[in-house]
Amino acid sequence: MAEKLVTVLILSTIFVRGTMYKEGEEVEVNEREAKELINRGVATDEADVSVEEDTDDTTVAIEDMKKNDLVEYAASLGIDVPGSATKAEIIEIIKAADEDEEDEE
Repeated sequence: MAEKLVTVLILSTIFVRGTMYKEGEEVEVNEREAKELINRGVATDEADVSVEEDTDDTTVAIEDMKKNDLVEYAASLGIDVPGSATKAEIIEIIKAADEDEEDEE
């Protein structure tokens, strides 16, 4: 059975599954992710919310992020990263944590 997807409106810059979304962008997520983003105050499922137009609509894949940004992103997800980890290792740690979370669903 296919998982129900929900479209949420991003209220502040955040990473979802390794991709950065900025204020005003919409993203499709599963119901659990939608509830989590809404509870954290970084997204809404209400269509009538007014947000300022952001002229820079660039999204960044984790592979394109700098090591320091990856460490901060991992920390924001509650993922511990060893201080000696390389950029490639950090990316693998983040991807593995994301896969583990999806497996738990």
